Amino acid sequence: MTTLKNTPKRGRPQTLDRDAVLKIALMSYWTGGPTRVAISHICKEADVSKPGLYREFGSDDGLKAAVLDLYSELVLGPFHNILTSNEGFAQQIEALIAFTLQDRQKLGIPSGCLQVAMRAHREDLGEITGNKVDMLRSETLRNYEAWIERAKSRAEFKADIPTHAAALFCDAQNGGAMRMQREGVPNAIIKQTLGLAFATFV
Repeated sequence: MTTLKNTPKRGRPQTLDRDAVLKIALMSYWTGGPTRVAISHICKEADVSKPGLYREFGSDDGLKAAVLDLYSELVLGPFHNILTSNEGFAQQIEALIAFTLQDRQKLGIPSGCLQVAMRAHREDLGEITGNKVDMLRSETLRNYEAWIERAKSRAEFKADIPTHAAALFCDAQNGGAMRMQREGVPNAIIKQTLGLAFATFV
């Protein structure tokens, strides 16, 4: 997971710095929730005007969608890379759990998962962001299914468990772990919970 500690400091640039605005919006939505942070707050934090922000991103919906693209690159990409790696199933499970339980304070990022939060508020999001949320979830499920099929081909996964159901189960467990993390559940307990969940597959 990429650290965001090097987010540029506030200032008054002559032109809008798209990357800086996206990082500030990402941290704001991730920390405060995708439906609870006003555009005016992001404008203040990024020191940009609302018309300037709208010129760059089109709308609040366009900004959230762009933030989700950045989140996908920084967080979901590395997560999916674990699923598509050539490691054995047991090693991949360990890597997935370790990724989920990284030291967020050290990385300078909030607890929980922005994608999970956006999915929880899917009906409150704009059309562009909502469609992107759906697309990313479909991509995640496809990666889970391919991962499970590879494990089955190596006899590392119970063959009688339906692949799609198992993928949905994995997705739900990850979402649950993210929610527990936001609620302050100790990482040791979350690790035990995920270990018990994945143990049903082997």
